[in-house]
Amino acid sequence: MEHPYLLAASLLLASYTWYARHPKIPKDRLPPIPEDIFNRPREAYGEALANYGPVIGVRRKGNLEYIVNQEYARYVLTCDRLFSFEQGSAAIMNLQPIMALTEGTLFRDLQDFVRDGIVARIDEIVYRIWPLFQRDAKDFVDLAAEGIKTGNHPSCFDHFKGTIAETTLILLFGQEYVTHRNLEVVEDVSNGMAELTGQYQNFSLIGKYLPMLWIVYTWIKVMLVSIPFGFLRTYGPKVWKDIDRYQKMAASGNLSPEDEPRNVLYLIVKTYTPQDGRRIGVFRRLYIAILLLCLIFAAVHTTTVVSQWVLYQLAVRPEYLGPLREELSRVLEEDETGALRLTAASLREARLLDSFIREVMRLKGDTISTMRYTTCDVPLGNVIIPKGHFVTPMSTTVHENPEVFGDQSREFNGFQWAEQNKEAVMTGPAHIVFGLGRFACPGRVLAINEIKLIVFSLIARATPTLLEGKFEVTDPLNTVTQPPKGTLVLVPLEKPYL
Repeated sequence: MEHPYLLAASLLLASYTWYARHPKIPKDRLPPIPEDIFNRPREAYGEALANYGPVIGVRRKGNLEYIVNQEYARYVLTCDRLFSFEQGSAAIMNLQPIMALTEGTLFRDLQDFVRDGIVARIDEIVYRIWPLFQRDAKDFVDLAAEGIKTGNHPSCFDHFKGTIAETTLILLFGQEYVTHRNLEVVEDVSNGMAELTGQYQNFSLIGKYLPMLWIVYTWIKVMLVSIPFGFLRTYGPKVWKDIDRYQKMAASGNLSPEDEPRNVLYLIVKTYTPQDGRRIGVFRRLYIAILLLCLIFAAVHTTTVVSQWVLYQLAVRPEYLGPLREELSRVLEEDETGALRLTAASLREARLLDSFIREVMRLKGDTISTMRYTTCDVPLGNVIIPKGHFVTPMSTTVHENPEVFGDQSREFNGFQWAEQNKEAVMTGPAHIVFGLGRFACPGRVLAINEIKLIVFSLIARATPTLLEGKFEVTDPLNTVTQPPKGTLVLVPLEKPYL
C-alpha cells in the first residue's frame, strides 16, 4: 500500500462499518446468490436470472445487492420514491457524509449546473474546443507513426484523457487555469475519484475479499490525502480569489449576459451569492470545491473510456470507416479563414457516427446499470427487497432483449439507429446506458460531442487497427469506466481529410 500508516485506522473503521451495516434478512426471502462473479459476472448473473426469475441477490463489495432483469429495469430506474438515485450514487461514490451535510442536494445541484453551464452553451463550447482536438489528434497520429517504426506504441487513452482534461479545465475554470501542473492535478483527481467510486476495486485482492477495509482505506487515501494535498493545495488559493472576484462581478449587476465569464465556476458563484451582500462563507466554498471535483470526474474519465471503446470497435470493423469518412467530408464546414472545421451543428448532422456510437454503447458489454437504493421495504417479483439495499438492472438483459431487438439482438449493426432516427443521447426503456428518468446523465450531450470530435479527428488522418487483432474486456462489471485491453495502432493516411 502507498500509505501503510493508514492501515490501522482503516481496520478499525471497517470493523465498525461491518457490524453497523451487516444485514439481517430472513434466509427464505433472499434470492439465490451466483458464484464466481468477478471472473464471469455477465454469465453468472444472466444464468441466475434465467433460472430463478427476474430478481437475484449478489454479495459484492461487502454489500448484499439486488439485480433485476429487463422486466423491472424501467420501474427501478424511474421510481425514485422507492429506488433512490441520490442515495445509491452517494453510497457507491462513498459520499454519504457530504450528502448529509448538504441535505441531499448534491446531485440535483450538479444536474442544474451541467444543464445551465454546459448543455445550454453546447454550440459555443464545441466551437471553442475544436482546435484542441485538432491539435492533439495531429500530435497523436505523428506519435503513432513513430511508434510503428520503433514498436513503442503511444497510449490513445492517456493522450486524449489529457485533451479532455484540458477541455474540462477551460469549461469549469477558464483558459487561464490551463497549465501543465493543473492538467496533471485534474487527471490525478479523475483517477482518485474513480478509485473512490470502486472502479479499480475488482483488480485488488483486498477489494475483492476485504471490501470494507478497501473502501475505508481508499476513502482516507483520496479524501484526506490526495485531494487536500493535490487539488486543494494547487487550485485552492486561485479558486478562493476567483470566488471573491466573481462574487463582486455578480453582485454589481453591471454585467450583461454576453460579458459574463463563460465558465461553470462563475455560474456556481453567481448562484450562491447571498442577496444581502454577505461574503460566500467557508462551508459554501468547500461545497463549491466538492461540486467541481465531481464534475471533473464525470467529465474526464468516463468520456475518455467510451471514446476508446468506439475506436477499438472501429479497429475490428473497418467496413464502417468508408461511410464515416464520407460523412465527415459532407459535414465539415469552413470558418471565416476558409479552414475546415467541425461545429455543434455539423456534429448533429453526423448521424452515421452518432448511430455507431450508440450501438457501441449498447453492445460493449455493460453488466449492470446505475445503482439505486431502496428507501423502504419494496416488494419486487417474488421477494421483498429490504430498505437500504442497492438495486440495479442488468444492462445486458435490457440491451440484448430479443423481444425488442429480435433474434439477432447480439449482432452489431452500427448504422441502424440512423435509420430509426434515434440519437446516441436518447434514453429509453431499451437503452439505459445513460440511465433513465429524471436522473439520466445530464452531461451526455457534451460527452457525445467530445467522442465525435476524437473519432472524426483521428479517422480523418489515420486508420485505427489493433496490434493483436482483437481486444479484451478487462472488467465486465465496469466497462463504462474501464477501457478495453489491447494495443490501438493508428496507421497514417497518405491523403488526410484534415
